[in-house]
Amino acid sequence: MAHPNLEGLSLHEEEGEVEGFSFDFDEEGDEQVDLRWCLVGRFLCERVIHFNSMKVRMPDLWRPMKGVTIKEAKAGTFLFLFAHPLDMEAVLNGGPWTFDNNMLLLERVQLGMQIEQIPLFHATMWVQEKMGKDLANYIGTFVEYDKNNNTSFWREYMRVRVKIDVRKPLKKDTKVKNKEGEWCTVNFKYEKLGTFCFVCGIMGHAENKCEVRFSMEQDDCKREWSSNLKA
Repeated sequence: MAHPNLEGLSLHEEEGEVEGFSFDFDEEGDEQVDLRWCLVGRFLCERVIHFNSMKVRMPDLWRPMKGVTIKEAKAGTFLFLFAHPLDMEAVLNGGPWTFDNNMLLLERVQLGMQIEQIPLFHATMWVQEKMGKDLANYIGTFVEYDKNNNTSFWREYMRVRVKIDVRKPLKKDTKVKNKEGEWCTVNFKYEKLGTFCFVCGIMGHAENKCEVRFSMEQDDCKREWSSNLKA
């Protein structure tokens, strides 16, 4: 059986067909994979990912009960084909994930949409701050609040899960007004934060590859971002 062309892969319901989709991959045998249990992803970096190393490392991090098959759909874009939906949900909920300090952006494979049309520009991360939902929406888009974090007597911050557009600079802090009407600064710290630039604040590259820095007439060595953003 010839290898399937994954680059133009899309899902469409056939007329009269009961829900459920499968796709054949013959590299590891005649195994059928339900495409509803697939994620598409790319790593947030400018260099080529070593596919064979990544294909070993990610399952080692995830430890799926029923296994996962990783394919390269096109250069830099990967399909993660899970044998059980619980394993897929665990990966989505346990992120963000990194390989060689490069963040993995993941989205579900969507019905009727080709792989190259699925936008891979958002990362869902846990952020530590001292306010709530409004500040989470300031950082990105609020996803959930970690209620378990309230059980610690020594709790010094609030923990929220936020969907962040990786094309925009990371938010460092903001001003809020307290109950006394005084303005104070709330700082943000990002958990599992991979490579990001201290010059422009955008994830996926360091300052030695920053277009903003190279466009400067002279680098004054001032940096608005720092490693303090890492929790």
